[in-house]
Amino acid sequence: MINSSDRRMRLSFTFLLLLTVAALYLSFLVARPFLGAIVTAALLALSIYPFFTLLLRYVRNRGVAALLATLTVLLVLLLPATFVVNTLASETKDLYGWLNQQSSAGVGWEELLARLTKPPLTWIERETGISSEQLRSAALDRLRDASSSLLNWAKSVAVDITGTIVNTLIMLFTLFYFLRDGASMLLRAGSILPLERRRYDQLLETISDSMRANFYAVIVVSLAQSVLGALGYWIAGLPSVMLWAVMTALFSILPAVGAAAVWGVGVIYLAITGHLGSALFLLVYGTAVVSVADNVIRPLVLSGRVKLNALLVFFSLLGGVQAFGIIGLFVGPIIVSIAIALLTILTEERARWEHTSDEGSTI
Repeated sequence: MINSSDRRMRLSFTFLLLLTVAALYLSFLVARPFLGAIVTAALLALSIYPFFTLLLRYVRNRGVAALLATLTVLLVLLLPATFVVNTLASETKDLYGWLNQQSSAGVGWEELLARLTKPPLTWIERETGISSEQLRSAALDRLRDASSSLLNWAKSVAVDITGTIVNTLIMLFTLFYFLRDGASMLLRAGSILPLERRRYDQLLETISDSMRANFYAVIVVSLAQSVLGALGYWIAGLPSVMLWAVMTALFSILPAVGAAAVWGVGVIYLAITGHLGSALFLLVYGTAVVSVADNVIRPLVLSGRVKLNALLVFFSLLGGVQAFGIIGLFVGPIIVSIAIALLTILTEERARWEHTSDEGSTI
């Protein structure tokens, strides 16, 4: 029989639980616009934590050590970014000038595209009866639409530069507090959750290993494919190698498409400009070296840290991007890794409960 005091306590606990869930949901809505910056700060905090602990040996003050580590991250991000932006601006200007020269000489993109597509369009006209001029006109219209869309996207990126700066400042601000107060935050969370200490530590280890491994994998794969791509672009004779290399680094983080979206355009460009040998080389090199690097390097970086097979890694990356945008590249594998860790814990706890139950029944 439940007395009125117990009933009141249960009602109070249920109400408090529902209120807490509602408050957490509203807190998530408040933090959602900054989710990318928060996740990035958490990834950086885990990645540079060994450096932070090294600073603590000399500084002996968590706040000062966290500030020094954050300023170091700012310098590491700012200096290469400034160099890359200046180089890209110069190479983009040179590329634009070259395109203008080609257009003024009567061999612009439209003429080059018409020259390349003449044989297949002639075949289609012969087989279907559709005029090759109509097909070429439709193709050029699509090309102009694509060019216009690309230009609008570039303008939106330029306009959004202020938002990028603000998000970077928010990320650095969050990183400072994660480094300074991260240990106490985790201890407080562990005291709230109804889990044994060893289970909580097991979950933390899974999360930290997954975040570190995915962060390192994305960085290493991006750098490797950028360097390998730059070598191939230089050998193939593409102009503005730095521009192609940076685009390869950016696209390499995307699952499924990856660096092939960049070197594939390079192959088309070389074929259009009449460098068929270079186009064939870049096609083979991009397929056998640049794209394969992802399949070789990523498993090596992830092995031993993230207990996911290649298929789960692929779907966690692709599904993460679909669900959360670009930040899903990190969030997706973390969620899947946590789910597998929880299933492992449940299996172990169930075995322990069954063992305890069997011992109790034999007494």
